[in-house]
Amino acid sequence: MSPSHGALDHVLKVAEVALRSWQPQLTGFLAPEERFAIEPVLHQQSDLHWRSSGGIVPAERQRLLLAREELPLADIPMDFALVELKGNFLFDQAELEDFEAALLNTNLHPGTWGDVILLGDRGAQLIATPAGAAALDGRPLQVRTVTVEARVVPWEALEYQTRQPRTITTVEASCRLDAVSSAGLGLSRNRMVDAITAGRVRVNGRTVLRPHTELQVGDVVILRGRGELHLQDRKLTRRQRWRLQLLRR
Repeated sequence: MSPSHGALDHVLKVAEVALRSWQPQLTGFLAPEERFAIEPVLHQQSDLHWRSSGGIVPAERQRLLLAREELPLADIPMDFALVELKGNFLFDQAELEDFEAALLNTNLHPGTWGDVILLGDRGAQLIATPAGAAALDGRPLQVRTVTVEARVVPWEALEYQTRQPRTITTVEASCRLDAVSSAGLGLSRNRMVDAITAGRVRVNGRTVLRPHTELQVGDVVILRGRGELHLQDRKLTRRQRWRLQLLRR
């Protein structure tokens, strides 16, 4: 999978500044498929290292903090801001894609905004760069049939519970994407199939539309709004079923 030229050019320019200036530098937000494709390119830079974060754990859209190998990164803060997208969605429930479509209709670059956190019928919260949050503050957005006003709020107002990693052991008839993900993410098989065919599921950063896709050890499944599932081990039992060890984040 090749990264988009725009995202790759952006990250390489940030990396060049980080190497030349000897100062850590932040990229904009990257979608999972962009990050998965770009990180192997960065690995070719032996004098560069980085860490990633999206403000919450786990985060789909993340920024990279890049620096020379000699410089520590652990204690360097990565700045995020929080935007409230408040509206009455009691009679017209909105999904992640609806809020993202509204954001794409603005003139803001996608690199300025990260994950959307759904708040049910009250709307959503948006993680953004400080500059992106300032540009959205006070602006109306049309989300489906509901008009919401974007408003910057303190980070302490974040309504998100960090998921604790959890190891799951299960025995399944196959290693199909729908079967494994259903067991690991706690959804019915039918709902999992619907999510896959709707394009809400990524495997190793790539959107996968086939429920029967075979998973291998090391694969990472991301279901939008439900987190990550890592296939850590699989063994065939005497009854020709698969004993799987999964890590849910």
